[in-house]
Amino acid sequence: MQRAIIYVFSGTGNTLLTANMVRDSFERSNVGTTIYEIKEPFDDVPSPQDFDFVGFAYPVHAFNSPQFFLKFVKTLPDANKKAFIIKTSGEPFHLNDASSHKLYNLLVSKGFDVMLDRHLLMPYNIVFRYEDELVKQMYIYNEKLCELFAADVLDGKHKEFHFKLRHIITSAVFRIQWVGAIINGRIYRIDKSKCNDCMLCLKGCPTKNISYEKEKLCFDSACAMCMKCVMLCPVDAINPGILRFWKVNGAYNFERMMNDNRIKGDFINEDTKGYFRLFKKYYRNADAQIYGTDGDDECDGQSEPEDIKQHV
Repeated sequence: MQRAIIYVFSGTGNTLLTANMVRDSFERSNVGTTIYEIKEPFDDVPSPQDFDFVGFAYPVHAFNSPQFFLKFVKTLPDANKKAFIIKTSGEPFHLNDASSHKLYNLLVSKGFDVMLDRHLLMPYNIVFRYEDELVKQMYIYNEKLCELFAADVLDGKHKEFHFKLRHIITSAVFRIQWVGAIINGRIYRIDKSKCNDCMLCLKGCPTKNISYEKEKLCFDSACAMCMKCVMLCPVDAINPGILRFWKVNGAYNFERMMNDNRIKGDFINEDTKGYFRLFKKYYRNADAQIYGTDGDDECDGQSEPEDIKQHV
């Protein structure tokens, strides 16, 4: 029996959800699959050498792989294994393509045969909250896209990785976010009038950036800006420093949305205007991959036909 592992860094759970979708598809093909959630300390990490397929899943942070995620990957032993990459973000822009540039080079240097990558849309956990109709649409499409992606991995398909220079440069510029996380992580604050001392933020922080000292919660410089503590705080008591104007509190309830027939899941359609019209190409190409419709020749496999068909 073949085996796979997916190493996942997921603050608020969006990337983990997509990794689980790929895992479920693998297991329907009788490939036993392990999900390893990356968090400090890096203890009892399964070796990639023990698996046939090795996946790496992360959320795009400012057009980059999170520094914390790359730190973990560097600790893994070299392995001549088939590998794949899953990356999630809240928008379908090509600037996200180069987020895996450093990761790809790192994996190749460790001997991995990097076969494929997949960019999937998931709702923002910062800036603003996505409408339930769009979140449901993302979930429905991701289930199908992950199934196709898993099948391609198991079929041994490969793509030629080519990162455009302008995207690499932009990604490098936005790496200032790594420094920003170190600085901003220290200026998170707790609203004591709201905090109920549940300690969910302390227990859940993947980088162990939160401690409890002298009867108060303290934040240090190991923050990855994953927004887990902010979004999942049950009483909205965390002020994330300079990000306080863009914080999103409260997890997306995917199960509720999927079971609510009043939520249509067709937010992006041929009539979509404004900012979200930029999402049309992504779903056009998704339709092409899932349903065999005509895609958009101007876009790559992550993006998208003139009329968006409503299959959801």
